[in-house]
Amino acid sequence: MIDRNARNKLAEAMRALASGLITNDEFENNRLPHSIEDNAIFEVYSKGAWFLYSDLQEYRLAGDHRLEKETKCAVARWILFLKTDCPYEWPVPTRSQTMLRLLANLFTLGIANRFFIRRFRAYGEADVWPFFRRADYEAALQKPVYLNNAL
Repeated sequence: MIDRNARNKLAEAMRALASGLITNDEFENNRLPHSIEDNAIFEVYSKGAWFLYSDLQEYRLAGDHRLEKETKCAVARWILFLKTDCPYEWPVPTRSQTMLRLLANLFTLGIANRFFIRRFRAYGEADVWPFFRRADYEAALQKPVYLNNAL
């Protein structure tokens, strides 16, 4: 199920974070929505947004901390996904699967992660994640949600 309100909130929060308008602490403490209806909210946060910053200090993603162009493109794709009505179709691990993965990575010094990544990529078109299919991504690109009427 799509939680439109939560998706819009996360998209706006990620946009503000990536552009340096808010700090990482503001993003985590004040802007993160929660949804029990829509898996996309937690998955896009935990597999995407959470890796954009460190939580050891408060800062903005600007200046020395600004995102690289490739990362900004990925964030734009995540935001575009959140603004669509596409369901999140990637497998969502259970808590026990997540714990198993953490333990496997710990005991193999991260080598097990290669197996998990390869397995994850086999489900769909990983280079357009969180979209499941390139066709869905390309269709969303034809209807941009920001600056659509600016020209």
